[in-house]
Amino acid sequence: MPQALFYLFVYFLLTIPVFLGLALVAQLGRSAAARRAGELVLITGIAALVPVVLHRALEVPALWLAVALLVAVLVVSVVMHVRSYSRSA
Repeated sequence: MPQALFYLFVYFLLTIPVFLGLALVAQLGRSAAARRAGELVLITGIAALVPVVLHRALEVPALWLAVALLVAVLVVSVVMHVRSYSRSA
């Protein structure tokens, strides 16, 4: 299991520059597709980080607050992303 968590953490780290690049393209080019792709990259990055922090929280109980906050951010991000599709239709 630690090997899979390592890959999830590396994926999370890789989503940061990809998200920033897509956000820059979306802002400069006013591209809705780039904005939505950036949102999806951000959501998958957060989703990849949740099991990593959860595994660590089993050892350090003080991290349960971080797990709860990550899950809350993930849920709010998904809801906002889905709502953006209904607004543009």
